[in-house]
Amino acid sequence: MQNIGIITKKSDPHALEATRELAEWLHGRERRVTVSLETAVAAGIPVEIAQRRRQDELPEGQDMIAVIGGDGTFLAAFRAVGTREIPLLGINMGRLGFLTEVPLDAMIPTMTEVLQGHYRAELRMLLTVSVFRHGEEVASYCVMNDVVLHKGTLARMIEFEVAIDEQFVFSARADGLIIATPTGSTAYSLSAGGPILHPAIDALLLAPICPHTLTNRPIAVPGLGSVSITFTTKHEPHSTTGRKDEGNDRLLTLDGQTGFNLMDGDRILVRRSPHRLQILHAPNRNYYAVLREKLHWGEQVGLHA
Repeated sequence: MQNIGIITKKSDPHALEATRELAEWLHGRERRVTVSLETAVAAGIPVEIAQRRRQDELPEGQDMIAVIGGDGTFLAAFRAVGTREIPLLGINMGRLGFLTEVPLDAMIPTMTEVLQGHYRAELRMLLTVSVFRHGEEVASYCVMNDVVLHKGTLARMIEFEVAIDEQFVFSARADGLIIATPTGSTAYSLSAGGPILHPAIDALLLAPICPHTLTNRPIAVPGLGSVSITFTTKHEPHSTTGRKDEGNDRLLTLDGQTGFNLMDGDRILVRRSPHRLQILHAPNRNYYAVLREKLHWGEQVGLHA
């Protein structure tokens, strides 16, 4: 790998320092890797060490992208990479880090292994999300973690119907609905009571958010299928504040970072994308080890005297 880009959590001084360390190491005499950094991150780093690019242009021509930050930074890096299928390696500067799994103290040893070809590449499912209004597609997205339909500013439930492969499955009144990939099963869906899906499982996870009927439980469905969600019930003509309800107090949120306003009659179609995300792992890391570390499985709980 001779061309490596680095995308960094710009608000974290420690991440900026780690970026400088990694850029200088990659450009060192023994490696001579061409490094690309975001313009705002590269301040103070000599131009002979790292090229400067805008974040949306940084992935072009790279053999891989190193992400230094938390899972939010990893999601931002995915948005910049898009459908290019450039491999990402996450270095954790955040609090949890299911995606940025490499600890900071293992950054240089892990990069050494990667440059020597000692790594494990894993392909992850992505989703294509389309919004149809009056029969026309008005928005389209590529999603890595999850698609979330939820209420807007008012504290009330929304009503929707779910169909899979054009077969009606259920209707629900709830605070919302999460449609997650196996990668996203450890994100919002986990907090909403959904199960953890191994990334190798070809499935989509549907998890209602605080459903009015407690029998609406999370369900995993085949990844090859399509999931369609439709808003069919009109809101009350007046809100509790006395203002007229235009029927658009609902939002579609993509990976927790992009939003789209929804209206009565909108149909959201979710399908597996033909593209996949490639994540690099150190050869001695596996998914179960990540779960044990991040979720503290098996740790002894101390008792107070």
